[in-house]
Amino acid sequence: YEAVTGESADEDKSFWDTFYKQKDYTFGKDAVKFLKDHISKIPKGKAFVPAMGEGRNAIYLAKHGFEVIGNDISEIAVDKAKVLAKKHNLNIKSSVVDLKEYKFIENQFDLIFISLFYDKSLMPGFKKSLKKGGFIMLYEEVYDGDPKKSPSLFFVKHNELRDSLKDFKLIAYKEYNEHGKKVVGALAQKI
Repeated sequence: YEAVTGESADEDKSFWDTFYKQKDYTFGKDAVKFLKDHISKIPKGKAFVPAMGEGRNAIYLAKHGFEVIGNDISEIAVDKAKVLAKKHNLNIKSSVVDLKEYKFIENQFDLIFISLFYDKSLMPGFKKSLKKGGFIMLYEEVYDGDPKKSPSLFFVKHNELRDSLKDFKLIAYKEYNEHGKKVVGALAQKI
């Protein structure tokens, strides 16, 4: 993060704590549509939701029978995810973690779901921690050339996910407009 933004991990944590403190649930409590549309294609198992924010997608996975482990750099976001899980009588294992320091364990997860957070330097770790036959699903905002946005900060370029997942079997891939933003959803299986 520091190499991209010039800020330290502590500044990053402070930014996200402030970001999540400002609103009730910043992105709402409902899971992203791409996840809802494709969950039936994924067998239940152990799911990892890195940079889970306030937990909306982690909660949805837990509701659908997944054993969910989620993390975020923001303690505020993780606390809100825990409250939401408790409200639904669900258990998600959640922790405050800087993904740049996360220790990926080989063959740990059946599903990894990444939403609105993309760091290609972390993709090898995500792939390593996915079991053979496991699935990775990404839902990301596509950089549209807007000079007000940083093209390197969590956005993907057109077809970047397709290229990043070329060593996986692509199950679903869609670039589309949602909530006034260009987004992409990708679901792939480790072969």
